Parts: sequence; structure tokens; C-alpha cells
Amino acid sequence: MAPTAKRDLFYPALALAISLTAFLGFAFTYLGPLVTSTYPDVSWAVHAHGIVYLAWCALLPIQALLARRAFNVHRAMGLGSLVLVAAMAVSGFLVIGVKVRAAVHGEGSEFWKSFGVPIAAGLVLFLVFYAAALLNRQRPDWHKRFMITAAATVIAAGAWRLWVAGFGFQDWAMPAALASTKLFIVVGMLHDFATRRAIHPAWWIGLGVSAVVETASLLVAGTPLELHITHAIASFADLLGWMY
Repeated sequence: MAPTAKRDLFYPALALAISLTAFLGFAFTYLGPLVTSTYPDVSWAVHAHGIVYLAWCALLPIQALLARRAFNVHRAMGLGSLVLVAAMAVSGFLVIGVKVRAAVHGEGSEFWKSFGVPIAAGLVLFLVFYAAALLNRQRPDWHKRFMITAAATVIAAGAWRLWVAGFGFQDWAMPAALASTKLFIVVGMLHDFATRRAIHPAWWIGLGVSAVVETASLLVAGTPLELHITHAIASFADLLGWMY
């Protein structure tokens, strides 16, 4: 295979690896139990969020492949991606808000009280990087790197499930999941260095911003600031809770 052809396949392959990570993680706690009819009875919003989340992950490698081989189709399917992301945002903030509000009031899982902030921060980061990718549509080198960064950020939920499946429900599983998703960005940086002898600034921005925000979201645990943030997150339940 020619070097150019190999480079053309790098981003689809990286996108596929990210997508498979998400699907494998959710196979343990969502898809598997759904197939075996052992998943607990939950709000439709939980299923809606799971469906649009996994649909976007499935679309990711397809879009990466079409970007170089059928750009008009890639652009048309990008409109569908916008709809999925909008649905991910609304359903995501709805579910997170309801879960965090219940935990704050002592009616829900302590997990959401402990990790509601980093989970919400991850969704915000995804939306920021996705928006950055859209704003750089005319600059493909920035667009594809920001899209990969957005994808690597949003699969933290899937990565966390893999850590839990392997090591049990540990407090360190969330930090480990957040850190492990950065490996996809690092792989992109290494590919840049190997093929361009320079690392594109989009990678540095994605890695730096996500690392700072996610680390901060973990460090606020147990501080007065956490209480203010969790109440802000819970306010989404007040705003959108009628749909839950």
C-alpha cells in the first residue's frame, strides 16, 4: 500500500478504534442487558441518550472514511450528525441533571454525587470540540483533529465501563477512564510526528484543554465549589425534567 493510502486510512482507523471502545464498554452494562432483558426499567430519556450516543459513535468512522472518498456524501451526512449531537446534548443534560439532583437530595446513587461534575464536564468538552470542528470545516487539518478530540472525550463513559468490568467498581476507575481516552489524542500526535515531523496545534489544544478541565472537575470534589456546580447541573432537571 502506498504511503499516501496509508495516511488516508489513519483517521478512519483511529475513529473506528474510538467507536469500538464505546460499543465494547456499553456492551457490558447496556447493550448486553438489553438483549437479555435484564436491564432495569428506566426513563425513555436514558434509552434515547444511549441510542443517539451510540449512533453518533457508529457514524464517526463512516464519516472519517467518506471525508476523502465521497466528500459530498460526507457533508450531507454531517447534517445528520448535527441532529444527533443536539439530541445527545438535550438527553445528556436531562439524564445527568435528574441523576445529580436525586443524589444531592439523598434519593439517588452516591456515584452521581461524586462524579456528576466530571461527567457533565465531559459532555461540555465534547460539544466545545465538536463546535470547533464545525467552525473549521474549511480547514480539514483542524477539522478532523478536533473531531477526533471530541470523540475521544465523549467515550469516557464507555472507557469507564471497561475499567469497571476489568477491576470492579473502584473510585479510581473514573480518573483512569478520563486518562485512557487521551491515548487516542496521543496516537494522533505520534502519527503527526512520524509523518509530518511536527505535531499539529489542534492536538495540543485538545489535549491541554481536556486535561485541565477534566482534572479540575475531579479536584473540586469535596470542596464548596462542588456544591455550587452540582446544584447548577441539577438545575437542568428543573428545566427539562418534565421530559424525563
